[in-house]
Amino acid sequence: MDQIPLRLIGGTLSLGTFKDPTEFRVATERFAQWADADGWEAILIYTDHKQLDPWLVAQLVIESTTQLRPLVAVQPLYMHPFTVAQKVMSLALLYGRQVYLNMVAGGFPRDLESLGDRTPHDRRYDRLTEYASVVMSLLSKQGLTSFSGEFYQVSNLQLPALVSEELRPAIMVSGSSEAGLTAARRLGARAIQYLRPPDQYTHEHFPPGLRYGTRLGIIVRDSTEEAWAAAFRRYPPSDYGTAVRDYAVQITDSVWVKELGKDIRVPPGHPYWLGAYKSGQASSPFLVGTTDDVAAELATYIRYGLTTFLLEVPESAEDSRRITQVFDAAKRLVHVRAKAADMQAAGKDSGIEGNT
Repeated sequence: MDQIPLRLIGGTLSLGTFKDPTEFRVATERFAQWADADGWEAILIYTDHKQLDPWLVAQLVIESTTQLRPLVAVQPLYMHPFTVAQKVMSLALLYGRQVYLNMVAGGFPRDLESLGDRTPHDRRYDRLTEYASVVMSLLSKQGLTSFSGEFYQVSNLQLPALVSEELRPAIMVSGSSEAGLTAARRLGARAIQYLRPPDQYTHEHFPPGLRYGTRLGIIVRDSTEEAWAAAFRRYPPSDYGTAVRDYAVQITDSVWVKELGKDIRVPPGHPYWLGAYKSGQASSPFLVGTTDDVAAELATYIRYGLTTFLLEVPESAEDSRRITQVFDAAKRLVHVRAKAADMQAAGKDSGIEGNT
């Protein structure tokens, strides 16, 4: 049961939701410490035109925790791959802590336009693959690195120190499009997809050769009624937010944004909930309900092949603990279901089922 290699990664806080950077710092430290205490593996740190420097936030996370890794969003337009490798090396050597990299091919359309980037969607993933290849070569190769690609060329480049294997970064890439999946395969990265209801998946959605993850929020309470009340209290309907989200769906070339913009329906009371996403208050779907309800859904996803979970920021330390507990329950349920399936298969092989 404990052998299931799940990775729990906390979502990030956005600077724009706070009155000033001091409040952002306090909230980031507080959330990082919740995640650290509950054994989560990492915390995602955004990068875009309206955020603080993600590398300084990464340092803040490291200094506020004992084992939590920063998962830094990296956009090739913002800095040269050598600079990324140098920052990873510096944090690894100064703090003895792994830094994970969330390789971002795109971004908000206006951000890309303001940087003069009009590269088509799929070609951005070609660029990202070259970019990440240079970063990882610098971090893992003894001696000089040379690379001659379509987008990046370096010659006889070397970091001042080699990063040990256990401190080299894990890489994550959006896997919602074929271009993203191709990049993940080439880089050996985890392919992160946006969650759909369980009945829209089959094992064919997760072919072998890749590790898969997803992004979601979780709200768990002792009763279904309490869980839904908490969800609507935290994310009340917003006409303005809905209008902003609808506009974003129209102008983006992001596959996952367009997919979640479709009319996804589930039965009334089903834990899968898009309300917070569609009202522009969260970046992903949620699972809402009791521990048993949510664990049952998670167990189905895990059996299909999702093992990395990027989680929306919980509202409190208690919520963080509940999320950890629901994943523990999901792992136990996966074990029980697998054992039951093995017993059923053994019964069929022995002819027991046919004699009953």
